[in-house]
Amino acid sequence: MWVRADLKRRAKQCLRGYYWAAVIACIIFLVLQYAAGTNGNSSAAFGGSGGDEMTMDNNIPFDMEDYTAPQLRDYVEGLVFSQTGIGIYSTAIGSAVLFYGILLMLVRICLNYFILNPIQVGMASFFYRNRREKTGIGELAFAFNRKDFLPVVKTMFLRGLFITLWSLLLVIPGIIKAYEYRVVDYILVEHPDMPTREVLNLSREMTRGHKWNIFILDLSFFGWALLGALTMGIVDIFWTNPYMQATGAELYEALKQPFTGGTSSADVF
Repeated sequence: MWVRADLKRRAKQCLRGYYWAAVIACIIFLVLQYAAGTNGNSSAAFGGSGGDEMTMDNNIPFDMEDYTAPQLRDYVEGLVFSQTGIGIYSTAIGSAVLFYGILLMLVRICLNYFILNPIQVGMASFFYRNRREKTGIGELAFAFNRKDFLPVVKTMFLRGLFITLWSLLLVIPGIIKAYEYRVVDYILVEHPDMPTREVLNLSREMTRGHKWNIFILDLSFFGWALLGALTMGIVDIFWTNPYMQATGAELYEALKQPFTGGTSSADVF
């Protein structure tokens, strides 16, 4: 049985060997998360009226006797055109905003599933492999350099989908599912070609009986998270995020031990 203090101690020891690389990796991932989660907060109000807007009164603002019939006709046609033009303009603006919203949603979906999720697996690979040997930032592109890119995308997509669907029932089932699938990205690091069903089942087996302890492990970082909030994220960037990622790699190694007979060899696992 793994001990929380041991995991965190080993994580800190490992971080000493690649601290600045870990900070840069976390910053890259944070920027991508922000890009994928940015809403197009382009709120525009179209209720106002401009200074050129023309209004129709019951009284014509000039003496009809001073103008000919063609001039009056031109005046009336101008009023009708101006009112119709405002409607067309508003419709065009509304269509443009709708198109922008749909386009932004598609961009976010592509960022999430085809870039952010593979980078998340690359983060797991970076921190897990740095436990044994020094690995560069290029490890973040781990999933992109393999023929198994689409299987990785598929597995990460289905993991997120299942967690979301369980969350629709109540919050608690979604949280439980999130902890069941906690090590999916690490499994993909060692077995990117493993079928999705097997990856999810293996993650469930590895976390069986450990979900509460993993939850407590997460809570143990609350103090660091609070300090990060007080420093406007500075502590998060330079310590908490790398520390948590390194601890996650240690957790995976500990959860993997019963399935490898005590060895950390990926071939056995």
